Amino acid sequence: MEQGAVGSLRRFVPRPASDKGVVFPMSEEKVGQVSQRRYDEIISGDRQLVAQIGRAMFTIGDHALEIEPMRPVGGSAPTSDTLFGVKASLQIYADDIGLSLKTVLHYRFTSHRWPVGKRRDGVSHKVHAVLANIPDDEERFAAIDKVPVDEVTGVRRWTADLAKKRAGHRPERPGTVQEKVERIHDLALDEDVAVTAARDVLRRPAVAARLLQDIDVRRTLNDAQTPEHRVEAVHHVVTDDVAAAKLASDVLRRPEVAARVAADDRARLAVNRAQVERSRQQAEAFRRESPVAPAIRRIERTEDFVDLLGSIHRFVREASQSVPKLRGREWSGDEREVVLNNIGRARAVLDWLETAVSTGRVDMDEELARMLRGE
Repeated sequence: MEQGAVGSLRRFVPRPASDKGVVFPMSEEKVGQVSQRRYDEIISGDRQLVAQIGRAMFTIGDHALEIEPMRPVGGSAPTSDTLFGVKASLQIYADDIGLSLKTVLHYRFTSHRWPVGKRRDGVSHKVHAVLANIPDDEERFAAIDKVPVDEVTGVRRWTADLAKKRAGHRPERPGTVQEKVERIHDLALDEDVAVTAARDVLRRPAVAARLLQDIDVRRTLNDAQTPEHRVEAVHHVVTDDVAAAKLASDVLRRPEVAARVAADDRARLAVNRAQVERSRQQAEAFRRESPVAPAIRRIERTEDFVDLLGSIHRFVREASQSVPKLRGREWSGDEREVVLNNIGRARAVLDWLETAVSTGRVDMDEELARMLRGE
């Protein structure tokens, strides 16, 4: 009898100790809902039943062969075949014993491939029927005596799936990774099924990581992506500033990319701002860390002093040159008001400058700010 993998169905059921001092085993192995002992009793009896059923199937096959022997391909048919035909005769036989013609033909083929002397006791009719698909007689007769190891139980025995593997067919219950993959391929012939299956398995991080180690898979995924998908993927991967800066540095080294980025007003403005900010940070770092920073600061203070004096001298010189030119000029009301307002602004700035020089305070009150803004 071909047995299934019952190991995965076995379980241990705890049994409490008796309060009368009798201690029972802490666990009992079960198969389904029966104990291991009861399961062994069932197996022992059912193997005998399967053997009897197998003998009955062979007997029916032998009788079908007797009624309609197997004929060589291309051979001539007896006269009775012309009247009835093989299937017509066997259909009568099948109807008389209450079986389908398909079942009778199946038993007949198995009996033909397994003559009485080649059949093996202890091996089910189902295994004989599967191995009957091995076309070469010698190979087939030798195969049944080479009992394989069941990968599930580790025991040498014949099962229907092991027989299918030996005959070159796919097992009903795939065991190896390759068998499972082949079964999935069979089920995923439809593109919608394949897409759904791929989407589900790729949601498992460990599976996705192993798949992306395959360069062919990566190339296929990359080729299938649209520009929008690729941008989305980049945004998802580059989540920190360090990685984003490295990526931008790499792609901007490509002239065609740099040209397209420079044509984007927002990108160009962002780059310009970044350049100004970087220059400011570098200057601050230099003033803070460089050993010559104190001397530079003194020079900068000297430059600021010179610039201030230059501004005052330019104002005085230009005003001195402009005032004499006003001799005899007639002012309109608007002209006079504009000039007087700007003189007031200049006087306010000079007062602010005097305060800064005298006290060191350079802050500006709101009134002065409004005046300088022309409000």
